[in-house]
Amino acid sequence: MEQQAYVKRLFLFSSILALIGVVLGIVLGINGNTGGWLLCILVALIWGTAALFLRMTKAERP
Repeated sequence: MEQQAYVKRLFLFSSILALIGVVLGIVLGINGNTGGWLLCILVALIWGTAALFLRMTKAERP
């Protein structure tokens, strides 16, 4: 039970960091830096992969 709470806290923390990364990427992209859009895509892909992995592992547990 404690491990599930830890995973939820860790996922919340990573979600907040991902949101900050996307906002930073959007700001950089608007300012004309193409790396900002790449940062947005990269952060979204990493976060999405982690979310999918957690959802799949949670579904496999009884």
